[in-house]
Amino acid sequence: MTRKIGNVRRAAVVVLALVGLLVPMAMTAGAASAAAQTPFDPKVVPGSQVVYVSAPKGSSHATMSLWQRDRDGWAQTLSVPARVGPPGISKDASEYVSYTPEGMFTLTEAFGRQHNPGSGLPYRYVGTSDRWWWVSDVNSKYYNEPYYCAAAQCPFDTTKSENLGQAGPVYDYAVVMNYNRWPAVPGKGSAFFIHVTNGNATAGCVAGPHDAIVQLLRWLDPHQRPVVITQAT
Repeated sequence: MTRKIGNVRRAAVVVLALVGLLVPMAMTAGAASAAAQTPFDPKVVPGSQVVYVSAPKGSSHATMSLWQRDRDGWAQTLSVPARVGPPGISKDASEYVSYTPEGMFTLTEAFGRQHNPGSGLPYRYVGTSDRWWWVSDVNSKYYNEPYYCAAAQCPFDTTKSENLGQAGPVYDYAVVMNYNRWPAVPGKGSAFFIHVTNGNATAGCVAGPHDAIVQLLRWLDPHQRPVVITQAT
């Protein structure tokens, strides 16, 4: 009787030990499953934050979702309707067609006509000033960069550049997509942002609801090396 009880106890210990081994295995499998369910390839992502934007080929109607990685894998934290360029998302984006560029681009800075809502990224307050520009003049050495100047004194063609403070509520809040920068290839495209939507297709940017863009700004963390991934589906 005593021997049988001892055997039962030993068997129980073995079962518990196996369960202890299986639980971490199950968690690891669950994390792998979560990673496998991402709409992007997690192996190419350099950090822990992804803004994923997808649209059917040829459509300006898109979906923007936020993805956060932790030790258990990737989790989606937000998904909202968005708008992109009239012809959709494409690798053929340039200065001369309103495609939204397709690919993965880093997110390192933000700006807005409104004061900083708590952005984790460096934030440039442009207000309603007419002196903050984004240079789209392909002949300028400042191509695809922000620049502060009075129109008559700017060292580039202001008729071919964007006046950020005068663009209206769409630029109340915006995150810069680092497409075609460092170095910028003249004509390949400039001034691509994630900004507040006005309900219409964009000139190539990604536009989402006001509150979602504010949430995005507060969520982005430069230490987590955030990127935006745009894809035609």
